[in-house]
Amino acid sequence: MRWIILFSLLTNVSLVLNAQVADSREILQESAHQRLRRADSFLGFHFDFHATAADKELGKGFDTKLLADFLRRTKPDYIQIDSKGHPGYSSYPTKIGYSANSFVKDPMRIWREVTNKFNIPLYVHYSGIWDKKAIRENPQWGRIKADGTIDSTKAAYLGEYSEKLMIPQLKEMIDTYKIDGAWIDGDCWSTEPDYSPEVMKGFLTETGLKVVPLAPGEINYKKWLDYNRAVYRKYLKNYVDKLHAYNPDFQIASNWAYSSMMPEKVDVNVDFLSGDVSGQNGLYSAAFQARCLALQGKPWDLMAWGFMPIDFMGGIHSPKSLVQLEQEAAEVIAMGGGFQVYFQQNRDASFRTIDTDAMVKLAEFCRARQPFCQHSEIIPQIGMWYSVQGWKMINNGVYGWSSNMEGITNLLLDSQYPVEILLDHQIKDRMEKYPLIIVPEWDQFDVALKEQLLKYTVAGGNVLIIGAKAAKAFEHELNVSFVGKDSTQQFNMGGKNAGGIAGIKTNWQKVLTKSGTLVDGHVYTQCDYRYATEYPAATINSYGKGKIAAFYMDLSTAYNQYRNPVFNKLIRNVINMLIPDAAVKVAGSGYVHVVLGKKNGKTFIHLINSSGEHFNKSVMAYDELLPTRSLTLSYKAGTKPVSVTLQPSGGKINVKQIGNRIEFVVPPVEVHSIIEIEQ
Repeated sequence: MRWIILFSLLTNVSLVLNAQVADSREILQESAHQRLRRADSFLGFHFDFHATAADKELGKGFDTKLLADFLRRTKPDYIQIDSKGHPGYSSYPTKIGYSANSFVKDPMRIWREVTNKFNIPLYVHYSGIWDKKAIRENPQWGRIKADGTIDSTKAAYLGEYSEKLMIPQLKEMIDTYKIDGAWIDGDCWSTEPDYSPEVMKGFLTETGLKVVPLAPGEINYKKWLDYNRAVYRKYLKNYVDKLHAYNPDFQIASNWAYSSMMPEKVDVNVDFLSGDVSGQNGLYSAAFQARCLALQGKPWDLMAWGFMPIDFMGGIHSPKSLVQLEQEAAEVIAMGGGFQVYFQQNRDASFRTIDTDAMVKLAEFCRARQPFCQHSEIIPQIGMWYSVQGWKMINNGVYGWSSNMEGITNLLLDSQYPVEILLDHQIKDRMEKYPLIIVPEWDQFDVALKEQLLKYTVAGGNVLIIGAKAAKAFEHELNVSFVGKDSTQQFNMGGKNAGGIAGIKTNWQKVLTKSGTLVDGHVYTQCDYRYATEYPAATINSYGKGKIAAFYMDLSTAYNQYRNPVFNKLIRNVINMLIPDAAVKVAGSGYVHVVLGKKNGKTFIHLINSSGEHFNKSVMAYDELLPTRSLTLSYKAGTKPVSVTLQPSGGKINVKQIGNRIEFVVPPVEVHSIIEIEQ
């Protein structure tokens, strides 16, 4: 009997030891892969919960085994976790700042220990100038409003906040937890003019003015905003440089810096660019923001929200389905960027398991496409000018959300055109690469760039202006006469070649054509072909060796408010007259976005299924996409390719050579299909 018991004990010990050895081997295998820098990362997961004074017993429900299982199954390139949100309470036991109420376990230590076992980098989410607790405890750190009162939520750019709290806390996490980097939130996108004495004195000294303007519309207010932008960049440069000096390997991004919300050339040594796209309409938000980041010359990624914010501040959320996240991922990775997804932690800062299965499948979706997407380059087709001067005219904040281009981007994508967005410094250097440049509805343009654009047209380039105000700046070149002033009265637009007439209410301009100017579509007094006016919807004029065309209404706002296939048909008609031999043409569905890229000598045509309830604010989540019909593609390949392959499945595609183009049929697109062309 004793022998049996002894044998049983030895057997159990052996099993335990073998299991431990197996676990050790598994961990060694998992940790054997290289720890990637952000520049080489492709897929990550972001977790935060913005700790508050009410949060107690942090770490209580943290299960390290569940976290390890999540990392084992998803295999991310990095993890980002909460360290301090906008309320200002740290979600780890800081010795410098203001911690959440109480801790059972240290959540950050758990994340660090487990990610280290898998050799996965750990970044922290840290709220920058937006910090309610710090300002409440140290009001002298706060931004000063125009009325002289202290902003209770946001720090002054040049005050003591960053020196006494932000930088020391980040150093504390570097020393204590060996974190790999920081994603600074609540920074550029939350900026407002700072009337602190130091900032006002600097402004008056630099400009020679006697008075600081207090409100939009006042004389020199735009100069005041520009000065605040310079001061903000000084604040950004200060903490980036000091943290790099403290630890040269530390990697930093400021959320939305040098993006659509800060459309400037990168002049601070951030390690990567990033932003979190809209939770409500993530597919179109991701498509637009990816195009604003792709040409900035820095590694970049975009973050999708893993949930729809029904009432964000109230905590009422609806988890997104897998197909929604796959669509958003496709829009980002097709443009060559990295992708991350934002999931919330529990109120005790522990890891939430409800989303794990979806994250596993999403990771599989992204990894299958990584060989064709990561570090790919976009082949220039249509470039859209993001006028920084125009942006400044409509933006009455320091940085922020104002833009005049999303609707035009959506219209072009929904019409199956590959599009890139060019900031002033980019269009200056890259203009000649594009067969077509689009000028959206901006009130003002850089004069030198406008002249460069006209020279580009004379040399054989093509320009399309979309908007009454923007067209006014090109009246002579368009060869039209403007009749009266622009207005916002309702009108009808279209024609038989557009498949119908659409009612529209947006800013528009009546014009009359001159000799030699072509017309597409008309303005109608009623939705009836018999009631056409003499005013065209669009015109096309030869200018030098190129062409210049225009739509005389703000289609950007109109398209986002009420979509109509008439808009898509009109834009296709005009673009086809400007670039009849476009590199890629897609027929068969209006619910597909097209991206044309290259990598390792191969061409990739990305087809993204764009169907879904994106613009219906009553629909928080949908779990089914209607596959597109079979698509017919025509590509300007020159000679017949060596092979055409459908990726990531690897299926071969038969093509037909017609002149310098190839034609082929693509099976219905479920979410994201890639055509790989090897010449």
